[in-house]
Amino acid sequence: MNYTSKSEQQTKDIAKDFVKTLKGGEVIELIGDLGAGKTVFVRGIVEAFGSDARVKSPTFTIMNEYPVRGEKVKKIVHIDLYRFNNASQLSALELDEVITDDSVACIEWPDIFGESPFFPTHRIEINHVDEEIREIEIENLS
Repeated sequence: MNYTSKSEQQTKDIAKDFVKTLKGGEVIELIGDLGAGKTVFVRGIVEAFGSDARVKSPTFTIMNEYPVRGEKVKKIVHIDLYRFNNASQLSALELDEVITDDSVACIEWPDIFGESPFFPTHRIEINHVDEEIREIEIENLS
């Protein structure tokens, strides 16, 4: 599916609509340049699951977890690999314990090492058109 967003609110609304397809256990790869709106998209996901958590970019923390009130989804795991140097660093995240059937994992910069080491269920690419407009492509991989 392809969308055009003209504001942060529209990006969050697109994410909220996307959430209707999630059941838990999904791994979502977020592709886009710095400032494209990847974290804004995750903010929309978290809000759609009934949380008022303050969603921040995990650029420095690497991983943030947000408890949510979904019927089946109980947490959103937001991971940013931008500062990683190689794939061997992934083991420190213990992803097999973090990504569970009652979570949704959103991974920014999943292809920082070349080919993604994940088995994503969805790929979301966000591209700048100009300062305000973003093109968002959502691809279901499962």
